[in-house]
Amino acid sequence: MSRTGDKKFTGFRVFPTGVALVLTEVVFWIVVGMVWYGVQQIAPNVQWGQLNWAPLLLAIPTSVVLFIWSYNLKSRWAKRLADEHLWPNTLPAWRPRLLGWKFALWRLALVCAVFGIMDLKVGARLREVKSEGVDIMLALDVSNSMEAEDLGMSRLDLGKRTIERLVGQLDGDRVGLVVFAGDAYVQCPITTDYGAIKLFLNQVSTGLVPVQGTAVGRAMEVCQEGFDTASLASKMIVVLTDGENHEDDAVDIAKQIAGASIEIHTIGMGTVNGGPIPLYDRYGRSNGFKVDQEGQPIVTALDEATLIQIAETGNGTFILAGQGLVNLNPIFDAMRAMDQQEVATLSYTDYTHLFQYFLAAVLLLLLVESIVGLPLGRSRSLVKTYES
Repeated sequence: MSRTGDKKFTGFRVFPTGVALVLTEVVFWIVVGMVWYGVQQIAPNVQWGQLNWAPLLLAIPTSVVLFIWSYNLKSRWAKRLADEHLWPNTLPAWRPRLLGWKFALWRLALVCAVFGIMDLKVGARLREVKSEGVDIMLALDVSNSMEAEDLGMSRLDLGKRTIERLVGQLDGDRVGLVVFAGDAYVQCPITTDYGAIKLFLNQVSTGLVPVQGTAVGRAMEVCQEGFDTASLASKMIVVLTDGENHEDDAVDIAKQIAGASIEIHTIGMGTVNGGPIPLYDRYGRSNGFKVDQEGQPIVTALDEATLIQIAETGNGTFILAGQGLVNLNPIFDAMRAMDQQEVATLSYTDYTHLFQYFLAAVLLLLLVESIVGLPLGRSRSLVKTYES
């Protein structure tokens, strides 16, 4: 009896099992990334319909970590119950190797469930869509001073929410995103894909631009370079910044850009009295405020006068952010007064959704997972029960 048990019971192998699962997880995501890249090159009509559920993907590697932890815990429990050479008799039905296979099936079901929720879809009909609008480049300040919370939240968070609100009310207009601090970069080229703007916006943080400062002039130059020179649509630049610590002559640059018939609007992200710059540890917990050489908190205030001058030079408007809200009506009023050009773009209007196939795979994998490890007789009876 003991020998028979030895053949069935392989014992816990925590370290090799954990290594195998981690390596498998890494290979899995590399393969998924390569496959998705290849699909996008060959069939750009394949898209995710619900990318806002993408954070659920984190549950997949997290499940691997939790399984390894529980597997190790079960190993410790088994050692407390009895010595390892007695396990075949004391734990005859406990097969650790089988736990790994059952988890693999469950994890694959989780992958299919998340992919199903994200709603993979294939464009079935491509046609030309015409719309009228203006071209807008948004410049968002990501310098450290944008972490100040004198607006009821961090200036950067309010700036991101303001851009989301602005983009959410656009219809047919093309929009691009530039981030800047001591230098400026195009975060998203000008496009009518508002979902792409929001996706890129989610990645914005104060550490995105390594060079610190507030080069508003450079940001406006990058915005000007980001416009489509072949487009006859009216052009607008909207700068969201606290305007402090300029690295260049922003007013002079605004004058040059205005000469190219580009309106410049500024949104002051901050208060005149200002506020300290909070510091956080790697876990996101508050860790005091940024201080100067004398140990006093650094207070960052809005440079309202300069932003007003930039807006006046650029034939635009200056908007002062309120507590938790920015009034965007002056921007929309300016857009309505602009000449709008008809833009024709090719877009997929009809899609075939594939989520049902992923959900069917989830049910099948969970069924197989529930059967694996059962005695043959019970497995057959369970299959008959499902069939009936």
